[in-house]
Amino acid sequence: MKVYCFSGLGSDERVFEFLKLDSFFEIVTIPWIKPLSKESIEDYSARISSTISSTESFFILGVSFGGIVAQEVAKHKNPIAIIAISSIKERSQIPLGLKLTPNFIFSLPSFFFKLSPIIANYIFGARNKLLLKQILKDTQGSFVKWALFALKNWQSKEVVDSFYISGGADRLLKPFQGAEILDGGGHFMIVDKSEELNELINIHFFNSLKK
Repeated sequence: MKVYCFSGLGSDERVFEFLKLDSFFEIVTIPWIKPLSKESIEDYSARISSTISSTESFFILGVSFGGIVAQEVAKHKNPIAIIAISSIKERSQIPLGLKLTPNFIFSLPSFFFKLSPIIANYIFGARNKLLLKQILKDTQGSFVKWALFALKNWQSKEVVDSFYISGGADRLLKPFQGAEILDGGGHFMIVDKSEELNELINIHFFNSLKK
């Protein structure tokens, strides 16, 4: 059974190399498509949902920003379940700093939206600093710029039921009530806490299949 996966703002699929699911499941990474200028998450997710084949049963999994997109995509498809890792459920959980960012900031050139490794290591709480550095190097500032603007304006009017796994030490997207909390997990826990995370996901998948 296929598990369609959306990565985070790094537009990078390497994090899914650490995702070890039961052999019954096939991991299918979904590359980001180019966003339109000032396109909403809702409209973007509607467009990218066309890359998912829904002729057979499937799951959707998303990390960070990808978890939000996964929830929006599910409104256009009919997955068995959604797994949202290091993500959020509703607008109220968007970081306050982003909510208060003036819109004119997003008129700055894209290179302003490239995080330095030092700042990223702190925000992500990364242990695998080399991989994070490589991801940051390959990240397109234009995509990050659009995604932050889209997230700031995300409405989340209709909440899709998902299985949320949050890191207890996540500095970027804080853990919230209703999520499964992985103790000591930072925002990069799909890499740094992969063994514990894989166990949680596999248990959830099997339980979902039994319903």
